[in-house]
Amino acid sequence: MSLPKDLLRVFYDNRDRWVTETELSENLQVSAETVRDLVQMLQDNGYQVESSPDRGYRLIYQDSLVPEMVIPGLMSRVFGRREYFFYREIDSTNNRALELAAQGYPEGTVVVAESQTAGRGRRGRTWYSPPRHGIYVSVIFRPQLAVREVPRLSLVIGVAVAETLETAFQLPARIKWPNDILINHRKVAGILSEVATGSKGIDYIVTGIGLNINNPLQDFPDDLRTAPTSVMAEKEAPVSRVRVLQELLMHLENRYYQLLEGDFNDILNKGKSMSTVLGKEVEYDSPDGLAIGLAVDIDDNGFLLVKDKFGKIHTVTSGEVYLSSPPTPSADPAL
Repeated sequence: MSLPKDLLRVFYDNRDRWVTETELSENLQVSAETVRDLVQMLQDNGYQVESSPDRGYRLIYQDSLVPEMVIPGLMSRVFGRREYFFYREIDSTNNRALELAAQGYPEGTVVVAESQTAGRGRRGRTWYSPPRHGIYVSVIFRPQLAVREVPRLSLVIGVAVAETLETAFQLPARIKWPNDILINHRKVAGILSEVATGSKGIDYIVTGIGLNINNPLQDFPDDLRTAPTSVMAEKEAPVSRVRVLQELLMHLENRYYQLLEGDFNDILNKGKSMSTVLGKEVEYDSPDGLAIGLAVDIDDNGFLLVKDKFGKIHTVTSGEVYLSSPPTPSADPAL
């Protein structure tokens, strides 16, 4: 464990009180000067550490996704800035975002909740949404795209989520087509997009993202289809959800506007480089039922191309895809 992580753990374990510099020095077995340097490193990385000559230090509990904490540090120009709806508890952020989109709320409107009572995944599944552990966010899009280009947005979102984890935390996030994000073969995020069309094409798209952040591994339900993980489990220390959300909205906005500007090739190449299925034998839903083939490519629409045993290429436009021989997840990180 690194010293900054060790210091964070001490602060989280004592977050209801001040911790003296002497206590920190003894706990970490470092000098007082090193403690001051470590505190400065945390402050530089966005953590609010309060100091007092008499009482020492304390970490101000700031990991709430209320607009007062998130909006001032946003790096996005539109997403989250136009409209930011926050709920301590809600049935589903996607449900609320769909209501707002139907009422005419603009592109870039964001709905965030600290917990969901009926978080939705694909195919009617639920998303585990405990209070103050994850990020549950939905975004309204109103793209000027042809209906046939809508599947490209799924890859845009997947790349943005994976990039957030990759750039902010140096985690090897990968995309399991079409919309799961994995780290070391364990699921850390899921994506659900819902499209409303009219006589002129796309009216709006609402995309919901569930991201496991500070979830202890032992708290996850036992019946999840894919072994879960969280950012905290992978980093071996709690992280700021505020920072993750700010980074996520920035990457979503950047990649989305790149799509609208016609530069899908860069997104496509990034998505291919992050894919967990390309070059692997997969099981997938076909019109004739479950089929098996080799995932060979992702096409210009974001669809998966699979080659069967006879050499014929099949285009998989939706549905579930599983590795025929899934890799065994790495051992649970020690917490």
